[in-house]
Amino acid sequence: MRYDSHDGWPYSKIEHWPPMTYRDRSVPTPEALAAFADFLKTDNSASQNRELQPWLPFCEGRCAFCYFPVSCEKQNVAAYIAALKKALGFYAKNRYVQSSVFNELYVGGGSPTVLASHYLMDILQFCRGNFNLTRDCTTKVTACTNSLSDDKIRLLSASKVNQLDIGIQTFDDSLRKMLLLRDSGGDARQKLKVAKKHGLSVSIDLLYNLPKQTKKQWVEDLKQALELEVESVDCYPLDLYADTPLARRIAAGELPPIGDDAAEMEMYVEAYHLFKENGYLPTCHNRFSRIKEDFDKPSSEVVGTGAGFFMGHIGSYLYSDIDDVKDYVAAVDRGVLPIARLATLSQEAEMRKAMMLIYLRVPVEREEFKMQFGKFPEEAFPDALRRLQEKQLIEIADGKICLTEKGDPWRFNIAWEFFKDCEN
Repeated sequence: MRYDSHDGWPYSKIEHWPPMTYRDRSVPTPEALAAFADFLKTDNSASQNRELQPWLPFCEGRCAFCYFPVSCEKQNVAAYIAALKKALGFYAKNRYVQSSVFNELYVGGGSPTVLASHYLMDILQFCRGNFNLTRDCTTKVTACTNSLSDDKIRLLSASKVNQLDIGIQTFDDSLRKMLLLRDSGGDARQKLKVAKKHGLSVSIDLLYNLPKQTKKQWVEDLKQALELEVESVDCYPLDLYADTPLARRIAAGELPPIGDDAAEMEMYVEAYHLFKENGYLPTCHNRFSRIKEDFDKPSSEVVGTGAGFFMGHIGSYLYSDIDDVKDYVAAVDRGVLPIARLATLSQEAEMRKAMMLIYLRVPVEREEFKMQFGKFPEEAFPDALRRLQEKQLIEIADGKICLTEKGDPWRFNIAWEFFKDCEN
């Protein structure tokens, strides 16, 4: 699998986002919110993987590339934690959630470990005491090395946290300075070692195609991840947003532009082969992993809340919450669901979403698809599947539809194929 130029590429550009993200949802009407509230009063009898996500959107400071709605105002933390528990309690008291079982608890947001330890423990205890979690429920916490003290690592380990998801971005000190990361690469490596010493699995994020980043620097980042024996690595190409400090420096000529698609592809392919050669396989959106559970079918439902939370999926409803911390707290204090955007999946949208398992590197089971929708995938999406097979981006064998190695770098483009046509 080599792409040295645009010649022979199946698409003219590399997509970074799939369809059906929070960007596609609209501001809910009172009627839509009422229908959602009514749905939550019904029983949930489906046996599926489910994830619970309390969202803590606080950071020490905004990184140069960050476009997420994070907050750096610590004076709002106490009021926010109280509002978050109140909003979580609303879901916990509804029949649909009471009759649901969760096999994963994920504390996400900004960098929750910037908060004082007692806030983290409070949220973990609240979730464990108010929701039905399986006995072997996996608990994951998003972290940043700058705020991850040895004492906090020991406490998280003792509190039955299984995994830390850490935004390393790069170990290279010159690039870390450019990205406004607040500790050195050496400090970050040391924190990863301490986390692993205390029995925590470690998943890290690495960014590529950064301004001034060479292929040699990228390969060195990959090798350091391997040397540290982290459990998984999420490799993200830089998404440059106009209102970020990094974009402004590039626009002002202070930094060179990021590489083109060919440079991005070369870096991705380098990571793909290096990880695969060392026992890490591609899975999820952007992950290379050696964790068995990472290759299971992803959670079919995500119940969560918090300022900036965007991954809500309950039944046929997709939702995301108010971004601003103060506005979120005010809405909860008024007794209002803090939902900013809401969408309802039609039968057709459910079919499209089911096919998007391919971009998550999960095979689509033809028989399961027919049982759910009354037709095989090739009957619902004949043109899309034909195009993808002709380009050798997918293969259909043993009743499954899955990515090929050639298709892997184009998985987001592949997801969009199922939104070009649909025969009912």
